[in-house]
Amino acid sequence: MAFNTLSAGPGVELSYIDSGAPASHQPYTTIVAIHGMCFSNLIFEKMLPVSFEKGTRFVALNRRHYPGSTEYSSEELGIVMSGGTEEQKDAELQARGVEIATFIDNLILKNNLSPMAQDNKDGGIILLGWSIGSAHALATIASAHALPSETRARLGAHIKSVIIYDPAPIVLGLPTPEQNWTPLLDTYVPEGLRLAAFGQWATGYFDHGDLAKRDLSSLSWVLPSASRIPTFFNIPAEKFAEVSRYGNDGFSDLLYMIHFMPQFKAVYRKVLNDPEMLNVFPSLKLALLVGEKSGAFAIAGMWAIEDDLKQSNGSKLKINLVSGINHFVRKNSRNLPIRELIMCSSGIGMTQKALSKGS
Repeated sequence: MAFNTLSAGPGVELSYIDSGAPASHQPYTTIVAIHGMCFSNLIFEKMLPVSFEKGTRFVALNRRHYPGSTEYSSEELGIVMSGGTEEQKDAELQARGVEIATFIDNLILKNNLSPMAQDNKDGGIILLGWSIGSAHALATIASAHALPSETRARLGAHIKSVIIYDPAPIVLGLPTPEQNWTPLLDTYVPEGLRLAAFGQWATGYFDHGDLAKRDLSSLSWVLPSASRIPTFFNIPAEKFAEVSRYGNDGFSDLLYMIHFMPQFKAVYRKVLNDPEMLNVFPSLKLALLVGEKSGAFAIAGMWAIEDDLKQSNGSKLKINLVSGINHFVRKNSRNLPIRELIMCSSGIGMTQKALSKGS
């Protein structure tokens, strides 16, 4: 599939796919999606026609180092791969946030995107971060102070919500449970196969124990359920090969997660708790979506956020546990219906039953 590109700052371009403006609904809402580790923006490809039909525009960008977007410089890659100093990592994550914010601003200007309506229902932009993309979505909002004043004003008038979907605790800089297991960390899995093993494993549906008990030991950390076919087997092999990224791009994300935990936590806390954010984004809604059938890392992430919100007296983040869905955003697996994303972004309460219905 051909990529479009937009400037994300001096010498930086980000590639993207775009459903285009829906003729059926004016003013329309635009969803800007940020992909996760090991999978490019093409993981959202099937959401484009669904969005168009529902009167919503869907744009999915590729982060730096992924196909069509500017690769990291040798200096940037060195910081990602080795960690660098805390100051270097602070600057690195802020730079990624500024780039995505600049991309969104240029998207607004290029397409004359409508700002959000006064009632917050029509127009505007929903920023959706999937998995490690959640950290980048939060960094985009947290970097607002580093943007030109006119860019800040445009983004403040357009971005109405941030939705983070299935972040593991590490993606928000929160403690990783001792029960944690993924093929990425298993030394019995050959090193060269760990990314591919993770990519297939994470597409499974997991049967957990009683989630109301909030018991980490009751989660299925290792074995997906045999009751449903993993998403991997529903994607044609040639398409899966196109979507999956098991080279330097995917590997750099693994080290990004390991080295940037303090920076991830800082942007998460800033977006939730810093009053400065309301000055720039006065109407911003924040929501967490978690698939009930996602891997244990996603459920653990939800519980870690709940615990953190209690300690920090945070109440701005609306948490939605979605019945019947897993970690993957695919139309044919009923994940993330567009209508429910819009509801979530508007702060409207959603039930598990309602969410399990969509396309």
